[in-house]
Amino acid sequence: MNIQEYIDSGVLELYAAGGLTPAESAEVDRLAAQHPQVRMALEECLRTMEAYALTHAKAPRPELEDQIIRQMEAVTPPRKETTPVNGRVLPLNPSATEEFTERSNSRWWQMVAAVLLVLSVGFNVYLYSNLRNTRSELALARQDSRQYALQVSQLEQRNFQSESLLGVLRNPSTVLVQLKGVTQHPDAQATVFWNQETKEVYFDASSLPKAPTGRQYQLWALAQGKPIDAGVVKSTDSTLQRMKAIEEAQAFAVTLEPEGGSVNPTLEEMYVMGNSNSK
Repeated sequence: MNIQEYIDSGVLELYAAGGLTPAESAEVDRLAAQHPQVRMALEECLRTMEAYALTHAKAPRPELEDQIIRQMEAVTPPRKETTPVNGRVLPLNPSATEEFTERSNSRWWQMVAAVLLVLSVGFNVYLYSNLRNTRSELALARQDSRQYALQVSQLEQRNFQSESLLGVLRNPSTVLVQLKGVTQHPDAQATVFWNQETKEVYFDASSLPKAPTGRQYQLWALAQGKPIDAGVVKSTDSTLQRMKAIEEAQAFAVTLEPEGGSVNPTLEEMYVMGNSNSK
């Protein structure tokens, strides 16, 4: 297993967000115990998740504190009534007062417990909602990151292909072959770039009419009077297309064939042709 690829796969972020199954979480724990690199990456994900939750946490509403204070004041036991006797203050009914005090205290604690329970439930609901939002945001961020990485990879690949193509076109061994329209298609044109050293062939079909449905253009090289398949043309846009390598060619031609190409050219459907001027 490639540890770095495993870390980059996003499974550690899902673990930190609670998005894995118990079996998948157990697998993460096992790998973290075996590989210090995985453990360090997992700890970093957990710290990031905790920091994110703290950053986006919201304090309980201020009115909740006022509500608790009002509830506590409503159940506060009344002051004991006393009657002075010989300079001493004695309760009127000690046993009744103590019983009332115990009942009041009990009720007071029940009210406080109920209020705290309501607050706890509300806060837990808030945390759960916040956690779900955090998971969604992490999933979207991960998806955006992967999409961005894919776009960067595609751009790098296109840049590499463009540089390679420029190298072929600037090579002194590359021959530019202009293909002119035949009698049946006088307005058709095309261009072949053939490197006689590397045998690479690139084709510009942008001046050809769009092929009918179910048909496809096919490029042919003519060597010693025999046609050689140089590949089918994928589209007639402005993109240069890399065709099959050709060892020898005195001329190039394009015919319209059934989709997928033919073994031999259909001469009645030839559109353009041109000499390569190769020796």
